[in-house]
Amino acid sequence: MIPEFHVDIRRDYDLKTLITGLSAEEVARGFTEHHEYECLGLPSWEEAAECLTEEAAFLERAGNSDAPDGVEALLDELRDADDIGYAELMAYTFRWNDVGVAGLSLALSAARIATFYSCSSGLDQRHHAEYPMVGAVPDRERADLLARLIEENRCGVDQVYGRWYLYGRSVKDMHALGRAVLAARDAFDAQPRPSWTEGLAEFLEEHGEE
Repeated sequence: MIPEFHVDIRRDYDLKTLITGLSAEEVARGFTEHHEYECLGLPSWEEAAECLTEEAAFLERAGNSDAPDGVEALLDELRDADDIGYAELMAYTFRWNDVGVAGLSLALSAARIATFYSCSSGLDQRHHAEYPMVGAVPDRERADLLARLIEENRCGVDQVYGRWYLYGRSVKDMHALGRAVLAARDAFDAQPRPSWTEGLAEFLEEHGEE
């Protein structure tokens, strides 16, 4: 089974007070208190699609599981059976984001929306968030597009200090939102590139060598 959480779905945001003017260094190093989150860089739409495909297969298996939290049960099973395979899956496919929110995080990054937090939540005490959540900062043009997709996929958004926290009742909803972002790739690509994308790849390469 895939757990569903009791949370009121709201869309509470103000485009006038969104964070603007992020630099490549701020996006790379992190611009919030969520210091453990690693910048996803500038992934391609193909990389986001690959992640979403793997995630869909994983969530289908989890949904068919008899375990109360099928996602965690499958991850524990994989870790115990093949710790190297588990590490490779998490590192190269999910980029160390939780299964269930990784696809959305990659899709948002491919849409050139800065991400800064992700957590799938769960039934145990391993997770920080009380329900599935991804933190993101869109520019105003992308915010309009993203807000429509959030509503169409029955997800919510809270704005805190100019940052958006996207959330859903289950990782299935978050995955569906990631699919919707991918499907809207042409609309996102038609928008001007945010200024923080300039030099981000170079900064991440230099920063990774420190």
